[in-house]
Amino acid sequence: MSEQSGNEYEAEPDGLDQYSVVANRRQQWDVLLWQMPTMALTGEAFLLTIALAGSTSQAGRILASALAMIVALAALHSLSAHRLSELTDAAWLLEHEKAHGASQIHGLTWRDRRIAIVKDQLGSRSFTDRLVARTYRFRSIVVWFWTMVLIALTATIILVLAAVDPALLHT
Repeated sequence: MSEQSGNEYEAEPDGLDQYSVVANRRQQWDVLLWQMPTMALTGEAFLLTIALAGSTSQAGRILASALAMIVALAALHSLSAHRLSELTDAAWLLEHEKAHGASQIHGLTWRDRRIAIVKDQLGSRSFTDRLVARTYRFRSIVVWFWTMVLIALTATIILVLAAVDPALLHT
């Protein structure tokens, strides 16, 4: 404890305490970002199974497909919000690193490192390494965003069919 400050806890030099808080929060956003699509996909599978089951009533199809559409839209919203929060914290961390002369481990510097690793893997003797490296062209956030859009559109189509021509969905 510092006798001069009178505070029980003294701030770390150069804002390291703030950096640590923001870095932990950025990691929390990142975890939430990737947990959400998995949970949403589980719910979507359940709802779409009900909506497309041959024995489901018209009202059941309408309700299940409407809920599937709502869950997909809510998942898109959460995915976007978590990503924007994570990007905001990553930008703050990069600014802090630059301001304090620290190694830059956030932002474009990280992306450049990742691309260098991908290029190394593309030259690997391992077929699996080369195949995995080719996926870098498709950023996970983009893949999951458009997957949720397609699920929302599918649920909307099922909802319309269930309401307008329910015979099309009976098998």
